Amino acid sequence: MSEQRLLQTGTANSTPIMVDVLYLSPAVPVKVTLTADYAATRPPGYPSRPSLTGVDAADLDIAKTIPSGTILTLLKPEADALVGAGAASYA
Repeated sequence: MSEQRLLQTGTANSTPIMVDVLYLSPAVPVKVTLTADYAATRPPGYPSRPSLTGVDAADLDIAKTIPSGTILTLLKPEADALVGAGAASYA
């Protein structure tokens, strides 16, 4: 079994979204369409989401709920975790 380092980056449909942070670098940005509301957090040390770059820096570190139907660009491990949880599809 390969090593994993899981970090919760939020919840969708009451399901924790667990991202394997062991393989974040070099992570490729991937677009997903949310199929459920995503209560996203930004755990300490977690990189900024590509969709949120250019957003006011004070806005990057707060928890926010992103509504279903939103297209996001995320790092591949987070995108994969959302799709795996049934909370998104690849765009």
